Amino acid sequence: MKLLLIHTNEEKDTASRLESLFAEIDISFEAFFLNSPGDMDISRFTAFFDFSSSEENEQEHINAATHVLVISSLCSQWFDFLAGFTFGSRVPMLVYGQEAITGISKEFAAFFTFIGTEASLQTYLKVESEVSKKQEAARNIIKAQESLLKIGIPITIESLAQCIMENRVKEISFFFAAGFSVNSRNNVGVPMLNIAARNGSHDAVDYLLMAGADVHLLAEDRGTTALIDSIMAQYEDIAADLIKAGTDLDVKDKDGQTALIIAAGASREKMVELLLKAGADPDIPDSLGASARKYATLFHNEPILALFNTIAPVKDT
Repeated sequence: MKLLLIHTNEEKDTASRLESLFAEIDISFEAFFLNSPGDMDISRFTAFFDFSSSEENEQEHINAATHVLVISSLCSQWFDFLAGFTFGSRVPMLVYGQEAITGISKEFAAFFTFIGTEASLQTYLKVESEVSKKQEAARNIIKAQESLLKIGIPITIESLAQCIMENRVKEISFFFAAGFSVNSRNNVGVPMLNIAARNGSHDAVDYLLMAGADVHLLAEDRGTTALIDSIMAQYEDIAADLIKAGTDLDVKDKDGQTALIIAAGASREKMVELLLKAGADPDIPDSLGASARKYATLFHNEPILALFNTIAPVKDT
């Protein structure tokens, strides 16, 4: 929503007060100052509006006025023009205060919304602002959906999952703009962040994290977090990003294994070191009662044991 405030020098104080009100309730506006009530500068007035439908003029659409507020008593020719303008454009015409209505003829009064007090104006603008935000959100959703269809991508959750597997960040952004949640799951209950972690889609992981993806969600098929999935798939860089994002290091999957148990079992020394330095517990047992430290001991994995002894030595009891 953007307001065009029309006034002459006589209402300068009123305009200044209203501008403070607009700023207070976060209403975008521009002032259209007239030298006199009869200053018919039509071309300058119409320059505040944009009625083109071209996608190339997106910035003009954003900057265009959506509502007009008159606070000065303009000449009758002005109000006749404004009545015709609002009839053709559907841009709401607001008239504030008694001083502004003298130039309006009875036959054109129906084209204007009359507001008598500052409190009423504030209420009207707040309601209109909320409506405008919802309309803009709806337009953005439709635009994003159209963008996906133009490049041949169906608007489905599985298509989103496919884009994530293929690390197609631009297309992923279209899905979220089209109303999909960053925490969406595919048809078997795997969160998008987990899908990215399993497939090594590093750019997609970073984008999902930036968009607010929940790092603690568990995939329904394996009971894994995205961290465990990244460890299983041996993507150390993704694991590091998930750790920085605050993921729980000691969550167990359906087999009762933590990320550290999986890393130690696969002899992934760098991943073990990464997890230990982040604070992962080497002594949490899995469903068989064995911890990461115990597995390393059983299989005589000296490099892994050395990491445990250096970074997370056994505590004295």
